[in-house]
Amino acid sequence: MTKNFFYFILFLFLLGCSLNQNSKFWTKEKKILVDKGQTSVLLNKKKKSLDEFNQNFKISLPKNLKVDTNQDLNNDGYVNFDANLEKMSKYSFRKIGSFSNFEPEILLDNNHLFYFDSNGTIVKFDNYSNVIWKQNHYSKQDKKLQPILFFAASDENLFISDSIANYYVVDKRTGKLKWKKKHSSSFNSQIKIFENKALIIDMENQLNCFSVKTGELVWNVKTQKSLLRSQKKQSLILKDGKVYFSNSIGDVTAVNIINGNVIWQTPTQSNISFGSTYFLKLSDIISDSKSIFVSNNNKQFYSIDLSTGTINWKQDFSSELRPALIGNYLVTISDEGLLIVMNKETGQILRINDLFKNIKEKRKKDFKPVGFVIGRSNIYLSTKNGRMMVVNFKEGKIEKMLKLDNNKLQRPIYFNKSLYIAKDNSIIRLN
Repeated sequence: MTKNFFYFILFLFLLGCSLNQNSKFWTKEKKILVDKGQTSVLLNKKKKSLDEFNQNFKISLPKNLKVDTNQDLNNDGYVNFDANLEKMSKYSFRKIGSFSNFEPEILLDNNHLFYFDSNGTIVKFDNYSNVIWKQNHYSKQDKKLQPILFFAASDENLFISDSIANYYVVDKRTGKLKWKKKHSSSFNSQIKIFENKALIIDMENQLNCFSVKTGELVWNVKTQKSLLRSQKKQSLILKDGKVYFSNSIGDVTAVNIINGNVIWQTPTQSNISFGSTYFLKLSDIISDSKSIFVSNNNKQFYSIDLSTGTINWKQDFSSELRPALIGNYLVTISDEGLLIVMNKETGQILRINDLFKNIKEKRKKDFKPVGFVIGRSNIYLSTKNGRMMVVNFKEGKIEKMLKLDNNKLQRPIYFNKSLYIAKDNSIIRLN
């Protein structure tokens, strides 16, 4: 009797585990390691960097500041949250070999997340990180190429492009394929959707407008291409029936979405020589609906008038990271780890804090910034060497540094009281 009862309890336990969809995919939550060695060095030493400016100036945000997240304008702005970041878990998959050359993003769509694994399988997560479905639409040969996927959502459709020149649409609810086509060139770009038109830039610096319903090419705009180009992801924004996009040689172009006519084009680089654009890396472009803001790794940060393409102002520092707009503040982090706060209208620098000032010089390259998101009180910055820096935004001081991994972390996103970060073999969830 006792033996039978034991087996009955064991059966119920195993059954419970099998019914828990989430337990199959996410690791058990564990406490996040604080990088105490680095944090103590950063906070205790008093060395002052020559690059810092007005570092004690405290940012004052209005109490009634509106949370204004606009994906069409790439403006994450001010996200109304604070994360404790005490626990972490992972959704793991086989390592993607070429991951560090690209900047794939987790897609947040209403109450769901979409991402992919090493063989191109699309995964849909619900509000609690449970896997709803997994679907793969690649041949055995294409799976071996480990395609990098880029996403955009519209109504019931999920539009996907990839690094091996495919583009296709699946049903968001089921993951079932609606259609799939091959393009003449690979993709490494954000995707924006406007009235059943998908807009995306290919590796030939060509803006393509595809029908979401059929996949047919509606129009394309060719811009100057280079024989050698970096694999930095290109970006675009939508505003009032127009699409604005950057290309690999630093041009910013405005195009009418209806007919593909070019409205204006502004080059940000002069005297382009053979191969020089291979090293040029631009940030995502963002907008406040009046101006475009974009920077690069060549000590150039621009404000460009949205209507005319004229340059409003220019600052001289390097940053490949997507900046953020909060009220009248324009915030970014330079490639050298400088937290820079500017007046968005004039470009005047209000404060510079050197986040890396107490890290040994030979180690700074390992701490290269990758991306950030700003909460109510803190900036959450991911780095090339698997760290997450929690920075007090008002004062520009590091609160703590978390060791999540040893390899590159992508830009974090906020979803349902947690931060999610993609890397080469997993999605990391922090809460």
